[in-house]
Amino acid sequence: MTLSVADCTAAIRTHTEGLAAAAEGNLDKRIEHCPDWSMANLVWHLASVHRFWNQVVTELPTELPDEDQEGADDTRPPDDELILTLLAGMETLLASLEAADQSAPCWTWGLEENVWFVTRHQVQEAAVHHWDAVNAAGTGSWSMDPVVAMDAVEEFLTHSVANTRWPAMADPIGTTISLGVARPGGEAVITISDGDVPGTLRHEIRSGSTPAPVDPATLLLWLFRRVPDDALAGQGLDGALLNRFRSFTNTD
Repeated sequence: MTLSVADCTAAIRTHTEGLAAAAEGNLDKRIEHCPDWSMANLVWHLASVHRFWNQVVTELPTELPDEDQEGADDTRPPDDELILTLLAGMETLLASLEAADQSAPCWTWGLEENVWFVTRHQVQEAAVHHWDAVNAAGTGSWSMDPVVAMDAVEEFLTHSVANTRWPAMADPIGTTISLGVARPGGEAVITISDGDVPGTLRHEIRSGSTPAPVDPATLLLWLFRRVPDDALAGQGLDGALLNRFRSFTNTD
């Protein structure tokens, strides 16, 4: 594990509380990258995600639970209770994650089916939606610990890019994409290329340098399509190639 459980739960808390603060008084604001959502919908989404994954880590199902991840409409509280509902659910989830055996098998959508996958993935779930909330509110600031962000980038490339469990119906990219990242401890190069199985990609992270490396948090936001390709300006990658890469990614 690159991060500890405590690292993950601290980050989940930081970003969930940050989202809650940004949402206060702004529940009617629209979410730019989830255009069908208001801020209230965003808060309810994250609260429902916390409830769903708490069920997974406490019950350890081997198949997808029946409860819909978004939560049934009849369980949604009034808007003036949404933020408190989010924060209470966060506390429940964090307590469950901290008490759980991280190696315990359970259903997940990732390549790893254990509690650790849930613990690790909930970091970027909270962080990216925290950014959504700050962006919608138009006030406040967003930042992400670079060590935590670098781990989230690696986790995205492992589980949210087409792999042997979820291959893509896409033509091979036919080349190697090199991304420079200014990770803590020194610059690194992430290389992405076609995998051995059709419809998959593989990645490697090694020490090295490229022109204009980006910080891990910016790269994570780019992977989640929150910032434009300009964020990677100076790395010599054309838009067509980046769009081909995106056809292999899942940000739902």
